[in-house]
Amino acid sequence: MSLVEPGFIEQRFREGVKLDRAGFEQNRAARHLLAGKDTYVMLSTLPEDIDFELSVLGTDHFGAAEEIEGLSALAVVAHGQLTKGVTAIFFKYFPPQFPAQVFNNEADARAWLMEQRPR
Repeated sequence: MSLVEPGFIEQRFREGVKLDRAGFEQNRAARHLLAGKDTYVMLSTLPEDIDFELSVLGTDHFGAAEEIEGLSALAVVAHGQLTKGVTAIFFKYFPPQFPAQVFNNEADARAWLMEQRPR
């Protein structure tokens, strides 16, 4: 995870890593450290072969008040059909309070995020 410019965070999940609730909480803490009190957009990239614990899908990771206040838009680049499907299901069960979309490639996701940034 990195702050690529003020108000723009990139989160890249590595291939072969298993996502779990503890990892999502670590990511949340890292985002808040990087963004501080500033509003930000986030580009999240998921590899095709990502493995995850089912409990990850049963938790609203973006519903907390601090997420609503800080995160203003989320673009997920999901490689592979399974990853795209799981991401779409997650957003159906837990609709975010901010704009969020799933993309096939980073260029489209990045362009969309730039349009969503607070001015």
